[in-house]
Amino acid sequence: MSPEGQAPNAVPLYLVAQVVANAVGRHGKALREIHIIRTAGHYYTVTAITGQEAGGNEY
Repeated sequence: MSPEGQAPNAVPLYLVAQVVANAVGRHGKALREIHIIRTAGHYYTVTAITGQEAGGNEY
């Protein structure tokens, strides 16, 4: 994953699980969504959305 506020970096398929685990470890319970989008070839962008970024009222 890229630093906050920057465009996400493309990662190869075999690293997607490691990037997701890193996002869960970094954000913990503040994590609301993870978006994984396929780019060219077998590369993906992984974007983590936290509670502060979501902005909705969740119960």
